[in-house]
Amino acid sequence: MTRISDNMYGYDGYVYIPRSKNDATTGFILASMASSAIMGTMPLFTKPFMKQMKQEHSNNHLYKDAFFKSFDISGLKEKGVRILDTQFTALDRLAADKKQIIDRDIKAGLNACYAPNQKVVKLNAEKATISGFHELGHAMNNLKGRFSKILQKCRYPGYTIAGLMGTVALFSASKPKDAPKDLDDHIRDNCGKIAFIAMLPTVAEEALASYKGIKLAQKSGLDKSLIKNLKKFYSKALLTYAGNAVATGLAVFAASKITEYFTRPEKVKVQSSSAQPHFYQEG
Repeated sequence: MTRISDNMYGYDGYVYIPRSKNDATTGFILASMASSAIMGTMPLFTKPFMKQMKQEHSNNHLYKDAFFKSFDISGLKEKGVRILDTQFTALDRLAADKKQIIDRDIKAGLNACYAPNQKVVKLNAEKATISGFHELGHAMNNLKGRFSKILQKCRYPGYTIAGLMGTVALFSASKPKDAPKDLDDHIRDNCGKIAFIAMLPTVAEEALASYKGIKLAQKSGLDKSLIKNLKKFYSKALLTYAGNAVATGLAVFAASKITEYFTRPEKVKVQSSSAQPHFYQEG
């Protein structure tokens, strides 16, 4: 592989010339569209969880006592963790159509969360205690496990890296496929894999939180049939995170390959060894 200029190469009787700006624009548009279409599938992974979450509102009384008992036996209270029962107030309802409400889904009983900085489990105790065991698992990951705490700390860096790989995927491929590669080229060639891997710590930590939450529920004496339903519910919750990781990796991969197809230098056969090939160069 012989470098002819900054972005032109010659190899084995071929020369590689840069692609046009129109090709690069077409590649960028198609790559962006494909990536957006794949990312648009994320709600499909969330839908089973949200459907059961709404159904479980009527069963909240079956889990409520076991949830608070689980909190008592978890040892989290001694670590400074507290439960915040957050529900819609009259003021919230008046403001609902006028501005965004903080913790809207939590107040509606459609979600729950553990805030590590505040050591608070937030949930609607009248609708969503089925989610509470999992949040206690998050608290245990944060306060009672070194490896699980590392997984938690990897969450936002992982999201950042995955987002960065989405940007890298749209970079032009300025070298022929056979050209010597540097670190930037290897990152670009594997950006889809990197984006997927960057999100795996979050998936693992979510799975671990569910596992610990189910163990607490069992220790609290929750009925076996309800434990079975709890496992089913948390499997659907985990699907949202695993699905997001897969969709993100595929979206970045697709964007990278489409951009590459439209921007890699084009291979042109040299007709005669004595003939001087004609090149064009952008700029």
